[in-house]
Amino acid sequence: MTPAVLTELPCSTIVARAVEPDQLTNSVPIGVRKSAFIPRMNGKDNDGLSIMQVLPGALEFLRQKLSAPLKQAVTLHVGRAQDISAGGYALRIVSEPRDGDPHHALIKGFPARHAAESREEKAAWNRLAELLAAQARCCLKS
Repeated sequence: MTPAVLTELPCSTIVARAVEPDQLTNSVPIGVRKSAFIPRMNGKDNDGLSIMQVLPGALEFLRQKLSAPLKQAVTLHVGRAQDISAGGYALRIVSEPRDGDPHHALIKGFPARHAAESREEKAAWNRLAELLAAQARCCLKS
């Protein structure tokens, strides 16, 4: 099977990411904690962090998919996210359509998670997550 060609999203695109309610702050305006963007330790995010392109109807799709208010969502501006780099790792936002989710995309560029992570890898994914969180905005908080 030939792997799908991943296309970088245009800089002007807005994307959304599902987050747990505790990954948002209680401040005004609502902030986003870096934990919303830290790849899972089990390696399931090594291909990239799942997001979706925000197009007409996409937020309603996201609300239904997330069973809001059980989960929340935050948005990112692709151009700002793609300007983020740390520790020699640079982020990219690529389209990755899936069955039932044609607007699915990935944030790529994090160091892979594995059992023998170095201090440098941990520092890089922590800093990348921190910088993404600073750019993110809450969009589905009830």
